[in-house]
Amino acid sequence: MDIASWFKDTAALAGIIIAVVAFLKEHVIKGLHDWATVLASLAVGAALGAAGSLLGYVEGGVTAGLAFGVAAGFLASGGWDAIKSLLAGKSE
Repeated sequence: MDIASWFKDTAALAGIIIAVVAFLKEHVIKGLHDWATVLASLAVGAALGAAGSLLGYVEGGVTAGLAFGVAAGFLASGGWDAIKSLLAGKSE
C-alpha cells in the first residue's frame, strides 16, 4: 500500500476518509448519522491531513495539512449536498 498516493489530491484522500468513517460507523460508533457523520468526516480528514503533513506527504506545514484534510473530509461527506439535505430534513 502506497500511503503517499492518499495525499495526491483531495479526491484520493476523500476515498480513504469514506472508508475510515464507514468502518467507524460499522464497528466503533454505531449511532453515527446525519451531522455526526459530516463532522466525523471532517475530523478524520483533519487528522489524516495533519499526519500527512508530519510524514512529509503534504507540503506547507501542519496548517496546510489540516486544511487539505478538512477539504477532503468535506468532499467525502458530500459537501454542500449533504449539508443542504440535512438542513432540508430538519425543517420538515
